[in-house]
Amino acid sequence: MDCFGALLLAMTAVAPVSPAHALDCAKAPARVDKVICASPSLRKADAAMSAAYFKLLRATTDREFHDALIRSQRRWLEVRSQGARGSQEDDDVEIAEREALLKVTRDRMKSLQTGELVRRMERQRGVASKDSGGAFAGYKTACYLLPPPHGWVYGCFGEGRRQNSDRICSVELTWATGHGTEYRTVSIVKDGAPKPVATCSIGYAETTERCPDADDDAELKANARWNTNPVPSNERPTPHASDLWKYDPDTSVELADQEWMRDCLSAATYPPADVNRADPAPKKP
Repeated sequence: MDCFGALLLAMTAVAPVSPAHALDCAKAPARVDKVICASPSLRKADAAMSAAYFKLLRATTDREFHDALIRSQRRWLEVRSQGARGSQEDDDVEIAEREALLKVTRDRMKSLQTGELVRRMERQRGVASKDSGGAFAGYKTACYLLPPPHGWVYGCFGEGRRQNSDRICSVELTWATGHGTEYRTVSIVKDGAPKPVATCSIGYAETTERCPDADDDAELKANARWNTNPVPSNERPTPHASDLWKYDPDTSVELADQEWMRDCLSAATYPPADVNRADPAPKKP
């Protein structure tokens, strides 16, 4: 945990927000803490980022957004504490890491200063207000420092869910080898838990069940479909309600009112019969 992280984790949701303090580098135990403390430019950037965070937190009076910002910052600090070491072919790994940490810290400061994190949560609240909501609506996110060729950026991917009555419509974004894939899932709440009933995907790791789209040409329409016999995957497990954040200021998932999402949430049945097909059940070993 880095220096500012120790101060942040000492706070509670009900405690008054204190102004940011100077880093106490004499008590910096972690490797990345020491990298920050050894660099005047990094220490300055960390202090400026810290000040921007506390300023935004003081200005955020909505309790749900306030708490989400605290969780978000804890997560960002945890990711940064893992370091930013790239290829061992770098001429000077330590110099390269300092430059990467400086960039991501300044990027975080800018995102805190612009207020975009709060605006993103406001959009999420606006979208969720159109649904009945429920225990299985929200976001589950994993964040990383993405190395070159992406230039060391903080990226957050995962799943977003909307719930209307007992139907859950979700979007999951994954990132691998520099490419993104979007998975869509329709689930029904059964016996107190979500049961996936249809899946499809688009993007780099596109599966055999390519999501249908209104703009598809004839050839694509012939192959696009929802799979109405999805097989559970250990790689993409269904999140528990306790795993979900109601609002997530960092996620790349946008649960906007796309046509399929509107129909998924409101139609009597979904997906439509003309664009679904059940995969055969896997053979038992």
